[in-house]
Amino acid sequence: MRRVCVAALLALAMAGCDKAEPAPTATAVTTVAASEPAATTAATTTATTAPVVLEDGRHPVYLTKVAAGTVTFDLIEFLTGDKAKALWKKEHPENPDGPPNDYIIVNENPKLRTLPVAADADCEALETLGGVDMTTVPCKDLAAFLKKQNEGLDVTPPHIAVLPFWLTVEDGTVVRFEEQFLP
Repeated sequence: MRRVCVAALLALAMAGCDKAEPAPTATAVTTVAASEPAATTAATTTATTAPVVLEDGRHPVYLTKVAAGTVTFDLIEFLTGDKAKALWKKEHPENPDGPPNDYIIVNENPKLRTLPVAADADCEALETLGGVDMTTVPCKDLAAFLKKQNEGLDVTPPHIAVLPFWLTVEDGTVVRFEEQFLP
């Protein structure tokens, strides 16, 4: 009985195959154990999709490479307010009056990720480190700008800047870079 149901489902799925439609992003695979009795036959369905590097939205990162229409980065957590205070108290019980400047950067995962960059992406960077004024930098020039901006500073490889950036992602593509001022 279950084999008939699976066959009927496959036939229904195949019926629409001759139509010109976009390929699905998820695939379902059904497996039936043929050697087991019908009463105990198990059907398993698994779905697979292309991995999402980052969901749409704004994300704090350390940049590691900006070149040829892509950006590679180290995803971080940029905590402020109550979340930053809670983590500070947990890590510094002897000095619960922190964190200094009301933020903590958490970077516990060294995994690097890469995303495409939109041709018209906005890139905003601090004119000078320690300053608060922003300047627009063409994305193709961002790596060179950061190299000059961070010259002589202790930049921790593989990062290319001492300050984090916020990436805005839409449909899996970076559409905006914003350097984060830190006091």
